[in-house]
Amino acid sequence: MKTMLFSILAALLLFVPNAAAHTYISETTPQDGSTVTENVQQVVLTFEGKIEEGSTFKVIAADGTAYTPQSITLVDGVLTGTFEPALPNETYTVKWDTISQDGHPLSGEFGFTVNAPVEEQVIEKEEESTEQEAAPSVESTQQANDEDAEKSTSPLLLVGGLLVIIIIVSIVALAKRKKA
Repeated sequence: MKTMLFSILAALLLFVPNAAAHTYISETTPQDGSTVTENVQQVVLTFEGKIEEGSTFKVIAADGTAYTPQSITLVDGVLTGTFEPALPNETYTVKWDTISQDGHPLSGEFGFTVNAPVEEQVIEKEEESTEQEAAPSVESTQQANDEDAEKSTSPLLLVGGLLVIIIIVSIVALAKRKKA
């Protein structure tokens, strides 16, 4: 009888919604998959909730060159990396590693392409050296991150599968016990 109650409790737990306190990325600048026609000196990752110090990211060009931000700031779930000089025209993948508020490590990636006019880059670099100002920032846009949602349900599916196996074994054991 205890086995049957345990099985029922386990089955009920399968239907409890995922209440994990993981924090996933909600917005990036530049936007995932976008082609940016301005100089990119900042990459901004905005998360749904708070993330902890020690969260970081790097930008990797299609040729494998890795660009580490000159500085990274974290304010209220917004992770900002600054690059000096601006990222050259190229296709990039941003790989991020964060620590969610509940202490779990999370990671992911997104990509974008920089295709700024070369003449403007030279002019802006000259202006920067005389005025010591940063290049204009890139527009922020919303993105859906299906990869993160998929990662958050994987452990739930594993636990659910294990619970189904336990329920089946419990039913078989009860059936054998009644026959004996």
